[in-house]
Amino acid sequence: MSRKLIVLLLLFIICQGCLLRYVEAAEKIEKIAVILVPGMSMTEAQWLIHNEDKNWIWNEAAIGAMNVRPDGPYSYLNNMVTMGAGAKAVGVQDWNSYEVTEEVNGFAASEWVHQLTGMRQTEGLLHPGLHRLNQKNDQGTHRARVGDFGQLLQEAGVVRKVYGHSDTLEERVRYASLLALDRSGTVAGEITQSVRAKEGSPYGMEMDVDFLINKLSTIGDEQSSFFVIEWGDLYRLYDQMHYMEEKHFQSEWARQLMRLQSFVEQARREVDQLWMISPMMNKQAYDEKQQLAPVFYWGQKKAGYLTSNTTRQDYLLSSIDMVPTLLRSFHLSSESYSGNEVIQERVGDVDKSSVFEAVNEIVLIYKSRASVLSTYITCLVVALLGAAVYGSFGTKKRRTWRYITRLILLSALWSPFWFLALSVIVKTIGISGFVLGLIASSLLCGYVVEKGSEKPIFWIGICTFLLITVDVILGSAFMQRSYLGYDPIIGARYYGIGNEFAGVYVISAIMVISPLVDVRRKKQSILLMTALFTCVLVILGKNSLGTNAGATLSAGLAFAFFFYRMFTKKWSWRFLIIVAVSSLGTLCLFLYMLQLTGEQTHIGMAFDRLLNGDVRYIADTIQRKAAMNIKIFRHSNWTQLFVTSYLLGAIILWRRRLQLKGQDKQLFLQTGVVASFALLLLNDSGVVAAATSMFCVVSAHYYWLSVNKEENNFAVGETINSSQAVED
Repeated sequence: MSRKLIVLLLLFIICQGCLLRYVEAAEKIEKIAVILVPGMSMTEAQWLIHNEDKNWIWNEAAIGAMNVRPDGPYSYLNNMVTMGAGAKAVGVQDWNSYEVTEEVNGFAASEWVHQLTGMRQTEGLLHPGLHRLNQKNDQGTHRARVGDFGQLLQEAGVVRKVYGHSDTLEERVRYASLLALDRSGTVAGEITQSVRAKEGSPYGMEMDVDFLINKLSTIGDEQSSFFVIEWGDLYRLYDQMHYMEEKHFQSEWARQLMRLQSFVEQARREVDQLWMISPMMNKQAYDEKQQLAPVFYWGQKKAGYLTSNTTRQDYLLSSIDMVPTLLRSFHLSSESYSGNEVIQERVGDVDKSSVFEAVNEIVLIYKSRASVLSTYITCLVVALLGAAVYGSFGTKKRRTWRYITRLILLSALWSPFWFLALSVIVKTIGISGFVLGLIASSLLCGYVVEKGSEKPIFWIGICTFLLITVDVILGSAFMQRSYLGYDPIIGARYYGIGNEFAGVYVISAIMVISPLVDVRRKKQSILLMTALFTCVLVILGKNSLGTNAGATLSAGLAFAFFFYRMFTKKWSWRFLIIVAVSSLGTLCLFLYMLQLTGEQTHIGMAFDRLLNGDVRYIADTIQRKAAMNIKIFRHSNWTQLFVTSYLLGAIILWRRRLQLKGQDKQLFLQTGVVASFALLLLNDSGVVAAATSMFCVVSAHYYWLSVNKEENNFAVGETINSSQAVED
């Protein structure tokens, strides 16, 4: 009996402790402020941290670089709509915030809202365009909605206040309320009183620091509060820059940054958590490709840097992470949002130089990406076309040209390996050094495998396969900074394996297993193939590794086809369709199982939505991927390689005398074509993955064709049958 009483007492104490902690968390008053500084770039952030008047406020701040890309083109409005909605979105024309008594189109703002919506609002800030804004984004594939975040705060009893603006002489610019308004389009705030007249300042106005500090200090003592302050002084300065004397602009620029620093110091003392975010960098920084915006945070923990599971990269976060982070700060659920909570790491580290070094490296790659890739793609196209017509230089020099062609093809096949291997030293050797190193390394390796190996394609495949595998297992550090990898500024992908390397990876795996077809020990070779195929699928699909659903399904279908052709001599379209459908179902189940452990990714979220019956989410995703493919096909340099490689691949399949007799080579060609088509159809950047994969297939095939002709024409003592067709 006493034992039961003791157990019951312990359970009571544990439950009571949990209940008390829950009540404390629920009743804790949080005072959070977000300072939006449009026009601030990483240049201003670096100046604030490293200027001569170094201040404690920057030592205590955690810093990060934010991808602010919206659903449409970069703009302050589009970026703010995305941040406020917690999803990719765009703005609408004539969007703005108004105080009740302000005039809009000749009417009081309250009357104008009444005319447009039928609702009469007599207090707070008004937003006549909210219904148009949400209607426009409902038609998109991200289904972003502004007002849901503010509604959650309102229902939780959080006081919401908005102050400040970025007005110029020519237009009203008031976008801060996008981060706080509710579904009715209202939020409390004072826009005009937050800015005072000031002679000598841009457009004769500047933020009223005393007014703002007074509001921060007197509101929110009895219940949780959320402040959004639009610090428009820097925006106005850059808007007026083209009319200013350069020397005076620099002086005013420094003065405005010091004023901002002073305000941040005072604001930090009044709130529990403080954010300073640039929703849009200035045009000068944008034109220089510095398109990551600075973010500062002050909370209980001091210093360090910011990141999130959206990017999984040090110092990087996304604008869609802000709403989930703020919700969690107020102890509210953020499950309905695709973004992730911002994480503060390396707490206590006051050295911010590593952040700017990383950002500079990202910008360097982004600025030169287009020129490097366009040149590279053109060279690959020329190499393929040259291989297709290499027999047209006359009979006497045909052997020399064939050797040169084989060397070029092998070097081209080595190039993805060196794009990845050399990525970590781009910032050290520069763009020119990287290009020269890429060419030299590829040519040297091409020469070595041509001279020193009977199976150069196998060795290229295994080296490329191992390098990509190791890089993905170790966190894709090389791929994150490779020209063939993914770009944090573009923001289509931040981790895992990108579509450029996904195509190369799948084909390199096929390069490795194809020679095993002719091995005498069939059981051992089949076991080895199965193990390698399984490894590829896990690397591509696991949420902590490649996280590429399209590439996983494509690789699985290609491998199923490989085994089908390996064991079946005759074609049967009915049986092939059955194999494809059953394989696709099995692969989807396998992919789902790979998402069950570890952090949730976009793949895991898609499965959750599907299992919950949200078919529209899946349809939107498919539509978005199709639109991306069409966009890439129309505007990307990869289209050159895609069209060329597919055209030559079709010619190879059509003209039987261009096909090789060895079963391993035939299987490689057929499986490679299947893999490439699957990558095209199942990936959001399928044109890119299809181009890189088909290039590898066609290059390898033309290399083998050249070797075959060399053996037929120049083998000692061998006579060519007069009826044998030899392609020149």
